[in-house]
Amino acid sequence: MIKTSIIAAFYNNIKYLKLVFAGFERQTEKDFELIIADDGSNEDVVKEIETISSNYSFRIKHIWHPDKGFRKNKILNQAILASESEFLVFIDSDCVPHSKFLE
Repeated sequence: MIKTSIIAAFYNNIKYLKLVFAGFERQTEKDFELIIADDGSNEDVVKEIETISSNYSFRIKHIWHPDKGFRKNKILNQAILASESEFLVFIDSDCVPHSKFLE
């Protein structure tokens, strides 16, 4: 079992998400998964996430639902259900974590 699931609320800004990925790549604590709780990003963004997700040393899950307005809490709940860990940590996808964030 993974120790921690980080659930990142996300919508369309792949540039910031790549910075978040880079921040988690540098974590001193390595026992985690990152779940992207995507509130309806467009198809190009979804494809790019699928393409780059395998470039990192940690597990990335992408949970998405169609864009029907602001439904952030609904997608966060779906991400919780997809988690496989003992602990949940919630962030926004424009927050780049310090290298000891999870420690």
